[in-house]
Amino acid sequence: MSESLLAARDVRMAFGGVVALDGASVEVRPGCVTGLIGRNGSGKSTLFNCLTGFLKPTSGVVELDGRDITGHAPHEVMRAGVARTFQTPRIDFQTTGRQAVLCGLYPRVSHGFVASLLGLPRAVREEQALQRRADEVVERMRMQAWADAKVNQLSMGRVRTVEVARAIAADTRFVLLDEPAAGIGRDEMRVLADEIRGLAERGIGVLLVEHNFSLIRVLCEDVTVLDTGAVIFRGTPEEARQNDQVKQLYLGAAAAGEAA
Repeated sequence: MSESLLAARDVRMAFGGVVALDGASVEVRPGCVTGLIGRNGSGKSTLFNCLTGFLKPTSGVVELDGRDITGHAPHEVMRAGVARTFQTPRIDFQTTGRQAVLCGLYPRVSHGFVASLLGLPRAVREEQALQRRADEVVERMRMQAWADAKVNQLSMGRVRTVEVARAIAADTRFVLLDEPAAGIGRDEMRVLADEIRGLAERGIGVLLVEHNFSLIRVLCEDVTVLDTGAVIFRGTPEEARQNDQVKQLYLGAAAAGEAA
């Protein structure tokens, strides 16, 4: 039996003459938080899009549990157990936070539209179970005080919290978080960090793209560093912090001073 694993192997992604990824690889294992870092334009989001079916690589392979899923449609990847967030939240801003979380559960719905429309018992039971699950996630993410406000009335930090909550709601096996801490406050950051730890403790694999290296250090067991579409480092966050090339390209002078 193949090991449970989400992986990109030797992925190349070219847009005309522009090479966004050049032989990039990353692995996400159940119960582990893996960091993916790099400067703006290094290829992080492109790699995310290849892993989740939003882009089909020019070459290379995306695997889930040893099965080639390269180029599979996003909804197929999601149904297989891979969820993601986006740098720019993709949420209907006219819904409430609670409704947005509930929407994250619908890819798992087994009953059809007609059964729901007719109010058949099985459909009613499933709808009730989804509501309970959404309420559980709202409570766990400490959203109760504002969950019933419309998303367009929320701060960007809370909007990002909603998107993370929606991504984790469906009990996926792998969650890919694209800069989830951008624009959020200290208290929200603590909630986010606790929830990411909780995901790993429940056996979920997490791939975390994040500019906040302090969060990477606290949460991640290993980190992959991209530059101009290629992997330049793979190791622990502490090893990354001590690596001269990583310090020069990504962490900057402040981190270099800290590591000295």
